[in-house]
Parts: sequence; structure tokens; C-alpha cells
Amino acid sequence: MGLKQQIAKKNQTSYMDEREKSTVKKPLVHGKKPTNKENLQFPQIYTYPALFNMAHNIHDDFVSRLKTNENISAEKLRESIPNFLADHYEDTGVFQNSEIKNEMIDFIVDNLKGYGPVSSIFRITGDGLNDIIINTKDYIDIIYNGKTIATPYKFKTENDLRRVIDKMLAENNRKVDDAHPIASSKLNDGSRIEAQIPPIAAGGGSCLTLRKFRDLPLFLEQIIDSEQMDYKMAYFLLKAIQGKLNIIVSGGTSSGKTTFLNTMTRFIDEGDQLLTIEDTKEIMPQMPCHSVRAYEARPANEEGKGEITLELLLRSALRSSPRRIIVGECRGGEIVVMLNAMNTGHPGSMTTVHADDTKEAIVRIENMYLEARPSANSNFIRSQVVSAVDLIVQLVRFPDGTRKVVKISEVEKRIEDGGIVSLLDIYQFKRELTHTDDKKVKGRQVAMSTPSRSISKMEMYGIDIDKRIFDDNFVMEKEMLVEELDKFLPDVMCGWRDDFIKDMFKSDPDIFDKWPHFSKLLNNERP
Repeated sequence: MGLKQQIAKKNQTSYMDEREKSTVKKPLVHGKKPTNKENLQFPQIYTYPALFNMAHNIHDDFVSRLKTNENISAEKLRESIPNFLADHYEDTGVFQNSEIKNEMIDFIVDNLKGYGPVSSIFRITGDGLNDIIINTKDYIDIIYNGKTIATPYKFKTENDLRRVIDKMLAENNRKVDDAHPIASSKLNDGSRIEAQIPPIAAGGGSCLTLRKFRDLPLFLEQIIDSEQMDYKMAYFLLKAIQGKLNIIVSGGTSSGKTTFLNTMTRFIDEGDQLLTIEDTKEIMPQMPCHSVRAYEARPANEEGKGEITLELLLRSALRSSPRRIIVGECRGGEIVVMLNAMNTGHPGSMTTVHADDTKEAIVRIENMYLEARPSANSNFIRSQVVSAVDLIVQLVRFPDGTRKVVKISEVEKRIEDGGIVSLLDIYQFKRELTHTDDKKVKGRQVAMSTPSRSISKMEMYGIDIDKRIFDDNFVMEKEMLVEELDKFLPDVMCGWRDDFIKDMFKSDPDIFDKWPHFSKLLNNERP
């Protein structure tokens, strides 16, 4: 019996039951269930105004009839709501449809115990969800698998939206009001939220942006499968992490910078003490707990006191004996301390910046440094960058939703005429321009140059690298990469569920066939 069959047998009861439920054809009172090109099925309650108003009326009626003020659980609610509907809405013809009835139960529970329509979005999108963008009570868009999709979801009133915002902020002891109309926070599951209310939100109501935290880790193998990078890029990057190169990850919003950092942490030696510093915690290193410490910044309180900045955390971190440091994103003065850390005993550190190209990333770093230290000399700043940074990795999210590593550049140890930091492009994504209606991004990763600085640093730390990967004519076999990946099985990861391998199989049943070295995780084998 093959591996795939063994796993399927182990999960037969739960997995097949879920699959059967998902494929059952159910009659609809309003015709075909609303979908979109990504095959997401939206609840009819949010699609048809009559059902939406009915749902709110029944919700209000149910709340008014609750006989207890106790904090009733969602499970008990789901048990009691069907009886309530049978007792008080027996003659309502729409509930002859079991799907509408189940949607009504979900609606009531979501509004009483969850975040209203946001909870419904979580449920139907799963790990494909990237962002939820709420633009007043009337418009809710989502970014799903990198693509922006308009949804039928909405809130009935501004008060309903504000209630959800307040509930989300309360999970992290934050709040938003007229005196402080902007708030940043996170949910208990790690998802990041940014809220704005009037008068700052000037479009007629409050706004909320939510960046969803992944329930399952994303591995380098899966990034390769999604064609974000090829075998040569992946091989070089894992060697770069082992060789303790200092890396800047550059890209725009939602280009996958944090996901990239999470993926790369898997190749950090367990003996290296990693310390992560972020505004809102998003980095989930693929390492054991004893190897990871996490610091999180804190905004000022209502009196404007108590703020803990990234720069302050970074200074404290340098006194806490870390081997490597990851700053989630450098946006200001922390870049000064970050460069100093890279220069003074913390090789293998990483951070991200917002920029559209590797050269622009250098300019962005210089500007942040000058904003923090206006009296600094430009030549001194560039010398700091040249000394500290080894690689810049550029990520891009294209209009079709795909993400790609479009360039990996080495920072050369020299400054060109005109004071420009010299960069050597090692790999680059060459896009194919087509004249068809197919909007899908096509192209290939091209090996451009052999990096001398990176190789020298790797060798200093005892890391060998096959230099053929810098020859564009060299065809790299998958087995060559698997041999390296097999040395870094993600068997123990702090913060991830112990049963993530089974969940990963459910979400991607072919992964053990495509990457057979993962099979060792099933039997808790160690390399």
C-alpha cells in the first residue's frame, strides 16, 4: 500500500465524511447559489435583501427570548436555535430548505459569538484568505489567493460594524474612539487588524482591514509548487540562510514578505537563538520554541505614554544575547539599529522594507536612515549598508494574484560613481509578454551572475554550495534540492499545531507524492 493510501486510510472517517458533506447537492429556493470565479460559495442570506432583513429580525427575536444572561457557548447556541426556529417560525416556508436553515443558524451564532459576516468569511475561505477590506458597512471585499473579490457581505448598520471593531480590539486591550480614531491590533488567532472611524474615515462610515493569519504553515516546497521560485533560487536561498547572510526582503503590500521570512526560518540552525521584533506579531518561525523569542511593540496609551517602539525593542534585544534577529518591517529609526546589529555580531539577520525593486530598497533604507539621523552623511550611510547587507530579495504580487521572487541581488562591497551602492543581480524573473487575452503571468527564473561575496561568507561558516546553480544552462534536478531539504524536516515548530501534517494532507493530498521526504514526519522519523 502506497503512502498516499496509508494516510487516506488513517484519516478515512473524518476526511471522507467532510468530503461527502461538501459534495452533497442541496436544493436552493432562489436558484443557483451565488459564486464567483474563485468558486467561493457565498451565503444566500447576504445575497438576497429579503433574507438579510429576515435574518436580522429573527436574530433580534432570538436574543430577546434568551432566558439566561450567562455566557452561553457557541455549541449550546447551535443546539438551541433549531428548536427556537421550530417553535416560532414553523410556518416560514423558507426554512423548508435545509441550507437556508443552516445559514440562519450560522448567522445567529456569528453575530452573537463571532464577528458577524467576518466569521462567515473565515469559514468559507479557509487558508486561501489573505485580507478582508471593509469599506463602510455596505462594502466588504476580500483578497483570496492573491486576487481581490467583491462579496455580498455587509453590515446592517454602522453600529453593528462598530460593535465588531470594538470586539476585535478588546481581544488585545485596545480601543478606538473620537479622541483616538485609528487603532492597530490583532485577534487571538494572530490576524492583524487596522481600524479607522469617522471623522478620519471620511467615506460615510468606519473602515477595517484585516490580514488573516495562516492556520497552517507554508513550506518552501509549497512556494516552489506555486511557481514563486524555481529549484535554483530555493537551493541558493536555503544555503544563504545556513551561511548566515544578512537579508533584506523587499516588496509591496501583500507581496508575501512575512510568509517568506517564516519559510526561511526553517533553515536556521536550532542552536542559533532567534529573536523576532514586530509591531504586531505575525512571524511564526518554523523552529523549536527554545530557539525563539518574540518581542512586540506597544502603542502609547490614552495619555500618550507607555509607547514601546521597534527601535527601543531592538536596542533591548542586542543586550539579550540573540544570535540572529528578524525585524518584521523597518519603517523608520529602527533601520539604524538594524544595520548596526548586522554589522556587529548578528550575522544571518533579516528584515523587510517596502520597495518595488532591489535598487529602490537601497534608496528606501537610506531615506529611513536620514529621517532618523538628519545630520548623517550620505556616504557614511551607504558604507553602513554595503558593510551590513549581503542580499536583497525582491517579491512582487502580480495583477493575476500570483506572487513571485522576481530578483535576488547581492550588495557588492563597493560604491559606484555618483555614490550609488553597487548591486549584482544573481537571479531574475524574465516575464514573457503575450498578446493573448490570457492575463496569467508567464515567464521563467534566469540565473544572471555568480555572487562572490555571498559564496565567500558561506564558506567562512563552512557551507558548501554547488556553483553550477549560477549557470543558466545548468538544468537542476529536483533530487538535488530534496537532498538539502531533507536535512531540515519541519518536525518541531513552535506555535503550530502538532497535527498540522494531517491537516496539510487534507489541503494538499498530493504533497507527499510531490515531496516524498515529508513522509518521515508521519512516523516521527528524524534525519
